[in-house]
Amino acid sequence: MMKSIWALMVFGFLAGGSHACAQTQPTVSGEWVGNIEVQGTSQFATLSVSGDTGTLAMPLANFSTKLTSIRVEGIQVVCEFEQIKSALKGKISGDEFAGKATGPGPSGTFHLIRAQKLAPDALAAFQGAYRFPDGKFVLIDVMYGVPGILTMTDSATGDVRAIFPRTDRQFFSGPALFITSPVTTTLTFEKKGDRVVGLSFRSGTRARRAKRIPHSQQPVRFQNGDVTLAGTLLLPESNRSKHAGVVFTHGGGAAKREFVWGLGYQLAARGMAVLIYDKRGVGESKGNWGEASFEDLADDAVAGAKFLQSNSAIDPKRIGFWGLSQGGWIAPLAASRFPEAAFAVAVSGGALTPAVTELFDTEYELQKAGFNAEDVQKALAFQSLKNEIIRSFEKWEQYLSMRNTVKDTPWYRVQGIDIRGPDKQDHPQWAHMRRSYFYDPAPALKSLRGPLLVIHGELDTPKGVAASVEAIKSSMTAAGKRETSITGNPGKDGFVVKVYPRGVHNLMEAPEPEKSSWIRSKRFVPGLFEEMVDWMVRQ
Repeated sequence: MMKSIWALMVFGFLAGGSHACAQTQPTVSGEWVGNIEVQGTSQFATLSVSGDTGTLAMPLANFSTKLTSIRVEGIQVVCEFEQIKSALKGKISGDEFAGKATGPGPSGTFHLIRAQKLAPDALAAFQGAYRFPDGKFVLIDVMYGVPGILTMTDSATGDVRAIFPRTDRQFFSGPALFITSPVTTTLTFEKKGDRVVGLSFRSGTRARRAKRIPHSQQPVRFQNGDVTLAGTLLLPESNRSKHAGVVFTHGGGAAKREFVWGLGYQLAARGMAVLIYDKRGVGESKGNWGEASFEDLADDAVAGAKFLQSNSAIDPKRIGFWGLSQGGWIAPLAASRFPEAAFAVAVSGGALTPAVTELFDTEYELQKAGFNAEDVQKALAFQSLKNEIIRSFEKWEQYLSMRNTVKDTPWYRVQGIDIRGPDKQDHPQWAHMRRSYFYDPAPALKSLRGPLLVIHGELDTPKGVAASVEAIKSSMTAAGKRETSITGNPGKDGFVVKVYPRGVHNLMEAPEPEKSSWIRSKRFVPGLFEEMVDWMVRQ
């Protein structure tokens, strides 16, 4: 979705290469955040101006450009871009800069709000879990993959927003995750000396205060064979002598350590130690994730669990694993290879082979994109042939012929689906896919010694979710495990499968309409954080 939005933006008013805009007026100098709308599609944008230089960026599209020229036409400020006759024309009124985005393609609108830029260390000071008097939490965390932006997540309602600083203590957010206007919520952080100790939270006429739950974070390193992994250990500050622990496993790709929308902070606030780490070959970790099998990645997590066992603050018999997406396969596999595993949590993955899962995903995404049944079946036939090539090059000539036939079709170019393959037999992508695509999770699931929690969002490919649920139940019951509810106590031989209505892959609730960009998302599925954390703490 992000790439399709960017394609429209490029065609509409940022087509070509670099573009820029600059403003020498003192009223526009500083930091701005907001949205550019073109033909109903919104893109999150930031504008940074200092004197006669600056940068326009669209962080979620991984795009930025230097600002170049500015002029004032009456009461309007006109920002122009390089190479192409496009402009942002608007008025600055107080802390808002809004107007029209024009160019050779479709015109649009923009609305930016003045913000303040804070250093990473300053932002890090706010991260953590804050508890309201009713025992519920608001979680402040860094936005993964978007440096310099914090998010807040209400653990009870699931409401989630990016938050932006007005001052060194006060932040604001808008009506959706990355929609900033109109401002709907203000957070003011409270300090005692240099420590952040709480926050006041105002939304509309409702005001609440929350106390920050103390924790400590330690940089750590541990070994899996000759691979050194670098991470962060989050420890609760409590009087308990021995904490339970959990190792977070990664999603696909080059994943760095993260506490996942503040989930790690909530677990620490409930008394659990949390270990996160950079995937092998990413950040400060050594190795190469592109050459790793699922077993290799699971053994990295097992090495993390053994590292926790060596810590005197952690109970060596109460350590579990948590994973989202690819981590939905890795967490149970790690638990099956760690005899003392207390539990495993698999979110949005883990029951079918990745190859089968990706076929369900392609079918659903093409249907949502409006392709007819014939096109969808052609796409699935090609993807199935590509999967055969992953196993063996026996049908290579047939694959090349079909690839040349379909590579210019609209469905082949749809982003976010796993339909494309290289045109060379020696391309490293084939070897990378071969290491994981046909991993069968059933043996690991059947051999688990502790309880398992499997979570899906209903709209994460509905047919795929139904097939996954059936496969999980089949594997677990065949191994003599018993199904329980997420609010119950499964014991060592129990398992839970929870499907949340309207949840998508990352367990956010699908925005309305469903095809809308994820930046318009407003919340995680209600109950997710509370139920998931309660279940892990009970183990």
